[in-house]
Amino acid sequence: MITQAACAFPEPGAPRLKGKQRVRLAPGSLAARLYEATETFAEFHCSNELNRRYQPLFEANDLCITGLGDDGEARVVELAGTRFYIATLYLPQLAAAKGEPDPLIDAFVRAAAGVAP
Repeated sequence: MITQAACAFPEPGAPRLKGKQRVRLAPGSLAARLYEATETFAEFHCSNELNRRYQPLFEANDLCITGLGDDGEARVVELAGTRFYIATLYLPQLAAAKGEPDPLIDAFVRAAAGVAP
């Protein structure tokens, strides 16, 4: 279900996805509501991504792909019918290190405390 990221970096052993990249968010998704936008730029530092072959299987079982990279690769996944279930390929926590708390982290903490996101 997980595969090596398609965009290769020239340095051997370096993360394949690194730096800020655009993520397009599905209108009406929880992620889009939290970001108050249908597009965000997120910090990546990884070498793997969801294997596109499995995307229909996830979507058929209530895992909605609600964020896409520029080439249509899955970047945000939400579980339908839950109060808060969001998985990202990027690292929203890295924004806090730059003094820009990410809305997903704030919503996660609020959901854990029993407050609706």
